[in-house]
Formats: sequence, structure tokens, C-alpha cells
Amino acid sequence: MAVSRSTAMPSYWSAARVETLMPEQDADHVLGPIDLLVVEIPPAGPGPRGLGALLELADRDLVRILDLEVVRKGADGEMSLVPPDDGAMAELSALTPFLGASSGLLDSDDIREAGGFLEPGTLGVVVIYENEWIVSMEAALRREGARLAATGRIPAADFEAALEEPR
Repeated sequence: MAVSRSTAMPSYWSAARVETLMPEQDADHVLGPIDLLVVEIPPAGPGPRGLGALLELADRDLVRILDLEVVRKGADGEMSLVPPDDGAMAELSALTPFLGASSGLLDSDDIREAGGFLEPGTLGVVVIYENEWIVSMEAALRREGARLAATGRIPAADFEAALEEPR
């Protein structure tokens, strides 16, 4: 749920997507913030490190992959799922452990919307993941009677602009 802030709040609150967290959430069943990534794969294929970094975060239990789909944006702009036996998947073999991961959050409308970020003729990887790094802190806060009241995102460009502003 989005939270509106008064103009007295620092300007980054207006740029951030701020969410209030559910106060009734059980301390032993805490979910971390859920995020979405759309990664465009160049025609030459991905480099070895980019998607590997995401998988390393999952291996370290910093993120939990909830949904992962490989998609193709045709020259005509049409979006389609790339099946595991497609030849293009050879370039994305690092994703094999997560192929088919599905929480039910990602649907055909989301896939079409993700296509808006991809160039025609490219592959994309659409990932929904949970930020697990914050779960233990939030659970501890709840057990102590406190709660994480809000989370938000500040776009990097807004942060950089704020750093350049005279103080």
C-alpha cells in the first residue's frame, strides 16, 4: 500500500515507493520486500557474471527467487515464453536451478508489461524475488514488540542528484 507524505518530508520520500508493512504479520512468518527485475539479454548472449551474481545472492540466502521466466520479444513486439528446450536456453544454463520457479505472482499481463522494457528481437529474464536479508531483523523486531513500519526505494538517479545539491 503506497503512503502519501506531506511536503514537510524530505524530497526523497516523494521519489521513493514507500510501503507500510502489515502490523498483524506473525513474527515467525515474516516476508521480506518483494521486487521485480527485467534483464535484457544481448543477441550475443549474457556475460558470465551478471546472472551469476543474482544466483550467488540466492545461494547466500540474501534473496529468494519466487518466479523466473525467460521471454522473447519478437521483431513485431510480440512477447512469448522461451521453453526450456529452446536453443537460446543454452546461453542461460546458469538459470537452470530456477527454471519453472513460480509463486503465482507472475502472469501473462506481467510478461506483456515486461516486454515494454525490452528491445525487439531480444531475450529477457523476468524475476520476482524476495529480499530475505531483512527477514531476520524484522522477525526479531516483531518478537520485541516493534515493527518495521515502512520500506521504500529511492531511484539511484534521484539519490545521485541529491548528493550533488548544495547543502
